[in-house]
Amino acid sequence: MEGTLKSPGILHRYNAKLVAFEHTRDGPPPQNTLLFVPGLTDGLLTVPYAQSLAAAIPSSFSFVEILLSSAYSGWGTSSISQDVDEMAQCVGYFKSLRPKGKIVLMGCSTGCQDVLGYCSFEGSRPLVDGAILQSPVSDREAFDTFFKPEEYDKHNKLAQQMVKEGRAEEMLPNHVSLPILGARCTARRWLSLTSPGPEHAGEDDMFSSDLDDRRFQLTFGVAGKRGVALMILYSGNDESVPAKVDKEVLVTRMTKAFVDAGGKLGNRSGILPGASHTVKEVGSIREDLHERVTDFLRSVERGEVGET
Repeated sequence: MEGTLKSPGILHRYNAKLVAFEHTRDGPPPQNTLLFVPGLTDGLLTVPYAQSLAAAIPSSFSFVEILLSSAYSGWGTSSISQDVDEMAQCVGYFKSLRPKGKIVLMGCSTGCQDVLGYCSFEGSRPLVDGAILQSPVSDREAFDTFFKPEEYDKHNKLAQQMVKEGRAEEMLPNHVSLPILGARCTARRWLSLTSPGPEHAGEDDMFSSDLDDRRFQLTFGVAGKRGVALMILYSGNDESVPAKVDKEVLVTRMTKAFVDAGGKLGNRSGILPGASHTVKEVGSIREDLHERVTDFLRSVERGEVGET
């Protein structure tokens, strides 16, 4: 197991049933907060780089892992919208705790959908100063690597039939998601993740390479208009991305939708060479992640994101 078996910190209860874990270090308490949102099946301290990044970021920032009700196996009955609502409560909690500080959201994997949803969905939420998307990949395209085409199509048709029958919140059979994703899943959440065509209307479907520019304008473009600073860190060797996806082209399209809408992009945003989906690698690849996040946080703190 990477890292230590324990990590010093403070457990905050940001609503009646949910908590956030703040990694602590020696020295004066920081005024700024990096709120970290992991992806499907993950929770506190399960993302490989969480502890090392917590130690690497500027001392003026605290690294806080948010535990959502969708953590671990909870994703199968949850949604991005529910995650965003819970994140808003957590952001509000830390804003009240540190009213003069900056808050940056960072998502890993499906945590990126949560973070981009927070910055682009309709509704009123506490403002944040920055957002980091680490491994913003398409679940729909990733599932292409998990299932045979005929199997994938069969599962989608079953979920669609359940929804038509008014059974959207019922669980799909165990063999659909449990062996691959480690949890049972409702028909509704399955279709949100797999987002079948031709509409590809799933709420989770934000990063697929075949989405048109209009779809990116509704997410990245809206985030850009709202003034949040952004950094994209797309893993160069992401094992969940099919070989057909041109990562450079995809990141360029996402970036263009954001910048064209007036968004301020981190100077080191882009491909993270050699990195796997959750940056399991140690050494120079992990250090690259640390340095990029650190530089972005310092720029947010100074109000200089996008300036050269």
